[in-house]
Amino acid sequence: MKTDLKTYIVQLDINFTSERVHFDGIYLYMFYLQVATDLYKKHQQSLSAASIKVLIELYSSIALHAREMNRESILLKKLQKACSVLEISGPPMVHFENESFQNHLNFLQNIRLHDNFMHDEIELDQELVAVCETVLDIYLNCAGSISTFHKSDTMPAPHRKLPLSSAKKEEIAARTSLVISALQGLAGLKKDSFRRYIPGFFHLLVDLVRSEHTSGEVQHALSNMFRSSVGQIIMD
Repeated sequence: MKTDLKTYIVQLDINFTSERVHFDGIYLYMFYLQVATDLYKKHQQSLSAASIKVLIELYSSIALHAREMNRESILLKKLQKACSVLEISGPPMVHFENESFQNHLNFLQNIRLHDNFMHDEIELDQELVAVCETVLDIYLNCAGSISTFHKSDTMPAPHRKLPLSSAKKEEIAARTSLVISALQGLAGLKKDSFRRYIPGFFHLLVDLVRSEHTSGEVQHALSNMFRSSVGQIIMD
């Protein structure tokens, strides 16, 4: 019995140590993001296309890692348990994910605005659209509107959508500024690029129109996009 108890205590300590590593890792990744941002600002004029690609991969990797961490329900439960026992506040998982994707978007948009020569060497629009699609998809899943991209043809359409919980509404509110940035990023594409990529994300825009929001800013950003970018394509 003593051996079993000792083993349990050791295992419990290992679990807490492991979750503490995850907890500290969040701040380490955010430090990496800040270093990458400062590096670009300081050496913007001298960075080669190869260096820019490395930074893009760094932003992308951190954002996707943040997404995976936030999707691991078992990990989240362990973190909550560890934080409760250690009497510390829980890790800001949603904030970490939002910041990671926002930094990625900001970086890509800065390159598009200030480094025009990079367009010939890096598929910036393709990378930007991919990030924006991921952001919109995350928001839709949070709002309980599963993207039509993930829906099965055999899945019956629900007759009535259940109201969102207060926790979900808080999360949607926390993600609002990011989804607006994604919509603005898509709307900022040049006409030819927007026409090229809209078949891939139009279903996300439709689902956003149907979704419940905690702020009118999302509808406003959608309205601007349909009036300017989508409207131009229809009128042509």
